[in-house]
Formats: sequence, structure tokens, C-alpha cells
Amino acid sequence: FDDAVLDAGVLALGRAARRGSARLGRFDDSGLDRGVDSLAALTGRLARGSARVDDAVVDGAVESIANGVRRLGALARRPQTGQLHHYYIQAIGVLAAACLVVVLVR
Repeated sequence: FDDAVLDAGVLALGRAARRGSARLGRFDDSGLDRGVDSLAALTGRLARGSARVDDAVVDGAVESIANGVRRLGALARRPQTGQLHHYYIQAIGVLAAACLVVVLVR
């Protein structure tokens, strides 16, 4: 029984496992490797494209905003002279603008 049935079953199972592993190895070499290589190439192209967009668009926008804020900061510091009569004139200008807005809104 051992030689006829069990050994034959174990040997057949071994041959089937060897054939299955050979088929899976061919599928891995032909299908999966090609898919992984294609995906890696696509990822590289997407990364280079996003780097170009980042350098051209995003960095440009951030630098433009930073330059605008820098200019506004310089403009905000200009009227701060420390002389009291300049502050009174600025306060009068702000009050006049507020009154004009109130009149125009009503």
C-alpha cells in the first residue's frame, strides 16, 4: 500500500508542484516583471512631470506671493516715522475714508 498508493501520490504531488512552479516562474518572468518595469517607468515619468510643474508653477507662485508680501511690508513701514503729526494725518485719512464708505453704503 505504501509503495503503490502513498509513494505514487507523493511523487505525483511533487511533479505537479514542480510543473506549477515552472509555470508560475514563467508568468513571473514574462508578465509580472514586465508590469513592474512598466509601472516603474511610468512613475519616473510622472515624477519628472510633477517636478517640472513644481519648478515652473508652484515655486513661481510662492515666490510671487512672497515678493508681494515683502513689498507690502516695506510700504507698511514707510509711514512709521515716529513723528506725531504724521500719525494724526494718517488717522484723519482713515476717518475720512470710513466716513466716505458709510455715506456711499447708505
